[in-house]
Amino acid sequence: MAAAPALQVLTFPFMAISVAMLARGWYLSYSHSARMIWQKRSRITLFASTVLAIGLWGLRFAGVLGPAPI
Repeated sequence: MAAAPALQVLTFPFMAISVAMLARGWYLSYSHSARMIWQKRSRITLFASTVLAIGLWGLRFAGVLGPAPI
C-alpha cells in the first residue's frame, strides 16, 4: 500500500471525470426525445449508475473508503 498516498492526488480528477460522464449521459438522454423501449432501459441504467456514483463518492469523502481527501 505504499502507492496509496500517491494515488490520493487522483481523487479530484477522477471525480471530475465521473461528473462529466454522468452529465453527458443525462444530457444525451434528454436531448434525444424518441420514446423507444431501449431509452427506458438506458435511463434506468443511468439512474442506477448515478446513485451508485453518489454513494461511492459520498463514502470516499466521509472517510469510509480510506482517508478523506479533504
